[in-house]
Amino acid sequence: MKKTLLTAILLCSSILVKSQNHDNKWVAGISGSYVIFQDNSLGSRYNTQAPKINITRYLFYGFSLEGAATLSGIGDIDGLLSNNFSYNSLDGYLRYDFNLSDNNLVPFIAIGASFIGAPSTKENANATSTLNIAFGGTFWVTHHWGLNAQYTYKFSPELYTSMVNHTQLTGGLVYSFRPRILVRRLWNKRR
Repeated sequence: MKKTLLTAILLCSSILVKSQNHDNKWVAGISGSYVIFQDNSLGSRYNTQAPKINITRYLFYGFSLEGAATLSGIGDIDGLLSNNFSYNSLDGYLRYDFNLSDNNLVPFIAIGASFIGAPSTKENANATSTLNIAFGGTFWVTHHWGLNAQYTYKFSPELYTSMVNHTQLTGGLVYSFRPRILVRRLWNKRR
C-alpha cells in the first residue's frame, strides 16, 4: 500500500500544475496542511496532512480554476505528531487574484467545495461534502519557484454528521514550468 501511495504521489507531483497568469498558465504545487476542527467530536481537534497536491489553470482577468488532493501520507511521529484518523479530501476552487497575477506577491480569494473521506473515529461515517471559502497568496522568489500559503474554512452542512466545520492551513512550494517575468522589487531598484 505504501509503495502504491508513494508512486501515486510522485506521479501526481510530476504532472500536476498550478497557474498564476495569462502567459504562465500552469504551475506545479505541493504543500503540507494542518486542520483545526471546531470541536472534539471526531476524537481529535487537530490533524496534519502531507502532501497536498494542486493543479490550477489561469482562465481570464485574474480568475483561475484549482483542483487539489489532500492525502494523509504521513503517520504518527512519536512526541511530535499524532493523527486519530486519516484526512483525505478532493477540493475544487474558483480563485480571483485581483488582477495582480504578474506581481511577485500574488494574493487571492477563493470559493469552492470539497469531498472529504469518512473519519474512522465515527461509527457508520460517510464521506462528506463541504462548501469552502479561502484566501492566501504566492510569493515568487525566482522566475520558477514560489512560496504559497492558504487559509481555508470548510463549512459542513448539519445534514452531514460525519464531519464538522473546520479550518485548513496550508503552506508549500509552487513551480512555474515557464519562467515568470518578475516585477522588480523596491529593494532591487537602482538608485
